[in-house]
Amino acid sequence: MNLAMDLRHALRILRRNPASAIIIILTLALCIGANTAVFSIVDATFLRALPYPEPGRLARVMTYFKHHGVEGHNTAVTGRAWEIVRDHANFLDAAVYSDGSSNVNFSAAGRVQQVKQQRVSAGFFHALGVAPRIGREFTRQEDRTGGPALVVLSDSLWRRVYHEEASVIGQSILLRGEPYTVIGVMPESFHTDVPADLWTPLQPNTNGEGQGSNYAVLARLKSGVTWAQADAQLASTGSSLFANWTDVADARLHLIPLQEGETEDLRKPLLILWAAVGLVLLIGCSNVASLLLAKAATRTREIATRLALGSGRAGIIRQFLLEALMLAIVGGATGILVGYAGLAGLKKLAAQNYQTVDSAHLDARVLSVTALLSLLVCLLAGVFPAIEAGAVDIRNSLSEAGGRGVAGSRKRWSRRLLVSGEIALAVMLLVGAGLLIRSVAYLYQLRPGFDSNHALAASFSLQDARYSTTQRVNQLFSSGLERIRAIPGVESAGVALTLPYQRGLNTGVKRVDGPQKDTGYQITNFDYVTPGFFETLRVPLLEGRLIQSSDTAKSAPVVVVTQAFVKQYLSRQDPVGSHLDFGNKDIRTVVGVVGDVQQSAGFGEFVPLASWANVYVPATQVDGEFFKLVHNWFDPAWVVRSAGAPASVIPGIEKVAATIDPMIPIAKFQTFDDLRRASMSDQSFQATLLGSLSALALVLAIVGIYGLMSQSVVERTRELGIRLALGASISQAIREATLPGVTLALAGVAIGCVLAGMSTKVLAHLIWGVTTTDPATYAGVATGLLLVAAIASLVPALRIARLNPTDTLREE
Repeated sequence: MNLAMDLRHALRILRRNPASAIIIILTLALCIGANTAVFSIVDATFLRALPYPEPGRLARVMTYFKHHGVEGHNTAVTGRAWEIVRDHANFLDAAVYSDGSSNVNFSAAGRVQQVKQQRVSAGFFHALGVAPRIGREFTRQEDRTGGPALVVLSDSLWRRVYHEEASVIGQSILLRGEPYTVIGVMPESFHTDVPADLWTPLQPNTNGEGQGSNYAVLARLKSGVTWAQADAQLASTGSSLFANWTDVADARLHLIPLQEGETEDLRKPLLILWAAVGLVLLIGCSNVASLLLAKAATRTREIATRLALGSGRAGIIRQFLLEALMLAIVGGATGILVGYAGLAGLKKLAAQNYQTVDSAHLDARVLSVTALLSLLVCLLAGVFPAIEAGAVDIRNSLSEAGGRGVAGSRKRWSRRLLVSGEIALAVMLLVGAGLLIRSVAYLYQLRPGFDSNHALAASFSLQDARYSTTQRVNQLFSSGLERIRAIPGVESAGVALTLPYQRGLNTGVKRVDGPQKDTGYQITNFDYVTPGFFETLRVPLLEGRLIQSSDTAKSAPVVVVTQAFVKQYLSRQDPVGSHLDFGNKDIRTVVGVVGDVQQSAGFGEFVPLASWANVYVPATQVDGEFFKLVHNWFDPAWVVRSAGAPASVIPGIEKVAATIDPMIPIAKFQTFDDLRRASMSDQSFQATLLGSLSALALVLAIVGIYGLMSQSVVERTRELGIRLALGASISQAIREATLPGVTLALAGVAIGCVLAGMSTKVLAHLIWGVTTTDPATYAGVATGLLLVAAIASLVPALRIARLNPTDTLREE
């Protein structure tokens, strides 16, 4: 009965103050909705079990090492490491695969299209515990060099192309320019950590790609085997791999959970985002608690009257908790709607960066967390005001003149501490967001090193059995370039394996003459290009000459290097005329030096974009085996400069591609602005999200200051009126009413800057071009927040100008 009466009374109180209730509900909805959206992604990425049987027994093999006291690891392994795991780690059911998917040309049922291919070894599906829905997977005898061309289809490709026909098993499809036999179709629910339309045999070996760390190994612990036993056996059997690692204190093969291995690149950015949205929730709770305290301060006479009439203090506390609970329920329900919208926005923003985002959704599990979050907010934001309300002094409250219910200094200071805490947390977020935004701005202002205006790239896949010789590849390039250059509006064209803003191919290089002669190989980025590439992008020639049509398979091998390569490897000798050894008796003469272009990281210290040491060789001087190897990883591109808008020449390029080889469709058209955005998509995503959360935190903090100062002006109306009557000026009264808000902001900013200095260290791996203690960022945040806080404090104080001292004295 009492509870029902309290509920009705709570509804009357909320209806009596709709503006305050709406502000609180919106605050809760935004904070709970943001947390719900981010938690759904964190849950899908880290907390939800992988969609395979007994996922807790699935592992990823990695190389662990300690160098100069610093621990490190590499989840990619060599072909030799795989053979050791396969042949000697008998505690494991293991499989090897390519840690990524590639575009390949696919033809079936009269359709030519590009699909995503992942190469996997025999036993891959068995290790994951998932069998094909129809057909079978590869055997070990088939998964070897020279083995049969077989393919397993995904359910989506099977439905899209073959309309769920079971007779597809045994049919031949044209894939990568040669016939493949379909032997299986995977279930609809099956997917790996990379997008894949089909799977082909990896055929792993210790040559070619197997010489480097280009494979990934997953394993399932056999029944009865513990993690410790499997890890110890793996470390023992793999010890021979590291016999020559003399400068490394400890190196061994090591097992980690498969989910951890698949999500290691996402873990830190998403956890930072989760922490940031948690801070926003704390700010929201502080804001709601401050508003509820302000409401309680105006109801002291009501509370004192109820206490005087016999209501217990427990009943008063219950009343206020019920009001907070009702606000939390409505705010939580509205927050679910905000969460749906937020998750949709996150999926759109993060689609290119985080594959697991696609599987995130607001299911019963996430909604249960939202409900618990709403209750937590109710407790955090409602308990303190409820306790404060229950501690009202009956005699003092009933004796207040006019029933205005002036709050005591203790309650006023509690609200001030909450608002100051909000500001401090907002400063932390704003500084972090400011550092990320300045980092993105730094990357965008980097000199590209070429002219991107009116330039277009059209990528295509040459992972094709028909293009396995130098002659065939260069015939395609020559025929295509001749026709593309004849398209109306095209000024020039060329071909390159990789482009500016993309990751380059890493290879070894050794200087064979001059004062910087090497005894071992150094690492550099390697690219093949055709004549016209540098001219099309207008990369400046600094010394010597460019790649020419006279550089053929029969002429002397040549190479063009970048300025960064010269600075790193040829700084003490004349670069033009120097000779470089690329292994396998491939010794080339440097004939030119060109300017640097921005590229994504490929080796060394990771940065999103930098001017890396790079070499360019004529495509005519690359052998067929090299083409076959690199086209597994990279899609070459036609590079075209147009006189007008790049889009105007796209139809002509598509027509040329269909003419020279209809089985080699264009995979994607991109401007170089598109390529730059793609290379910085991670940084832009993080800056956008943290910036949005920081903006929300700033708004909440300003609302907190404004609400506090508004209530303060109301509470001090009598005091300020008396001061005005005694001769104080309006400006003095306004200044005195404004000063507490500015003082609170100063304290919050000071504390927030200290906290930011301690917390932004976790962002060190996400920012470039600025430091975590960047003075401009801290000064900008502090100045901007103080200015906004001063305005938020001044606006309610201006009401004093309308105050009539005579009316105030008359009320007294």
